[in-house]
Amino acid sequence: MVLIEEDCSLCGVTYPYYSLYRCTRCRRLYCRNCFLYDEERKVICLSCAKKRVFPGGPKSKYASLSTYLARRAKYGDQVTLAFSKIEEIIGDRLPSSAYSNRQWWGNNWGRSSSESWLTVGWKVQEVDLERNEVAFRKEKQTAAAAPRKRSRRKPVSQAFKALALRRRPRKPLGPSKTKVSRIQARLRNIERRRASIRQYKGKFKPRRAYEKRLYKPEEKPD
Repeated sequence: MVLIEEDCSLCGVTYPYYSLYRCTRCRRLYCRNCFLYDEERKVICLSCAKKRVFPGGPKSKYASLSTYLARRAKYGDQVTLAFSKIEEIIGDRLPSSAYSNRQWWGNNWGRSSSESWLTVGWKVQEVDLERNEVAFRKEKQTAAAAPRKRSRRKPVSQAFKALALRRRPRKPLGPSKTKVSRIQARLRNIERRRASIRQYKGKFKPRRAYEKRLYKPEEKPD
């Protein structure tokens, strides 16, 4: 009987195949220390659980590889990189399975490593585990996959522009009736005060109630 062993996809420790559990989201194998059960009692790894709780969490360490390949597309559609060069780009070491397992370089969605080159339109063409090199190839964008350009609007005629930009003649605005009534009331009050001063100059005479009334500003002019 041959004992089949596999590495945990998170911690990298080797376990017998029957003691590993497959995540229902990323479909990778994990040991008992690297997974938990969700609310539906399904196996979910710690990485997928973290993404579910914090969807806007930190980006993958392979994001710098995506940036490198996106810039490389300006100079050609093929590039061969050594594993050491990729580690220099991402600023971290590749897992041990990348040096021994060819399937780690598969063009499969759902993995942070493979999505780093698939999202920018690249695919792994060939992997040489003896030389520790991998060849990437840029996929040509087909007409169906090409983004549709927005149709431009029809050019606007000069007649329509002249009509839209025409300045409407404005009527000269005079003073409002409220303002005119206030000015007239103020002038009448001034005249009445002057007349009373001239008539009773040097004498003290109490003013009656009707004489104290002033013209109200709310009265509209005739």
